[in-house]
This record gives sequence, C-alpha cells and structure tokens, in this order.
Amino acid sequence: MKLSDLWPGHKPPARTPAKPVVSVTVAKRAGAEQPVATGNTPKPEGVHQRLVGPRELPETLEACEALHEQLVADSIRLELALAQAQEGAIQGRPYDRSWYNRAKAALKHINHDRTRLLYRCGQLRKEAKVHAQQHMDRVILDVIKEAIPADQFLGFVRLAEARMAQEVAR
Repeated sequence: MKLSDLWPGHKPPARTPAKPVVSVTVAKRAGAEQPVATGNTPKPEGVHQRLVGPRELPETLEACEALHEQLVADSIRLELALAQAQEGAIQGRPYDRSWYNRAKAALKHINHDRTRLLYRCGQLRKEAKVHAQQHMDRVILDVIKEAIPADQFLGFVRLAEARMAQEVAR
C-alpha cells in the first residue's frame, strides 16, 4: 500500500493482478527525428492564448488600455459565474467542482495579469510624460535661442554647465 492510497477521494485498486506486468518493447515512433516541444519552440497556433501562460504586455499605451478593458470584462464575467454557482449550491443545485476550481484559478491569473498591466500602463504614461517634457524643454530653448544673441546664449550654457559640474561634485 502506498501513502497516496490513503488520500481522501482516492480509491485503492479493485484487485492486485496475480501476474506481474510484462515489459513491452516500443518501436521508434513515426517522425522521431523531428524535435519534441522545448522551451524555444513557437506556441502552437491552435492553443488559445489564455491557456498558454501569462499574457504578453503590449508596447503601446492604447493597446495596454484596450487589454485592460478586456481583462476587466473577463474578470467581472468570471466573478458573476462563480457567484451564481455558489448561490446555486446554497439553493441545492449541484455544480461542477473541477469547473469551479479552474474558474477560481483563471480569475486569480486574470487579476495578476491586470496588476502587471496596470503597472506597465503607469510606466508607459511616465515615459510619455518625460518625452513630452523633454520636447517642451527643447522648444523653449529654441525660442530663447532665437530671441537673444548667440554670445549671451552661450554664456547661459556655460553657467548651466558650471552648475551641473557643482551638483555632480557634491
């Protein structure tokens, strides 16, 4: 008897076979030269994206926001289905326990992806804000450069470089 035979819900074998299991020889499978699935093979196209693992985060803010809306809708839909299953169980209607567990796990993964996605959206917003501010600084410098003589502008540049050197020295 194995320890796993004592686990709840596990049924021990109905009978132990009188004869030991005979070893079987296996011929080489067809197409054995082709590589077996490894970590660097492309994802199979028939598999739904949600079943493969954590979602790939988009590169643009618009795509991030669209994916966030989709994840919010999926999350709400799953939460409602889980609540209906629990209400049905309270009223005496049975529900599929394995579906319930898979749905709870899917909800956990969706919420984790939402958290990662919100962080990514924040990063993209900060980057966009920094780029906009840098562009504004360049435009202001161009306007100042046009408004004052070149000698005076170069004097201001030297003053700014001296201040930067003092800050670095601290």
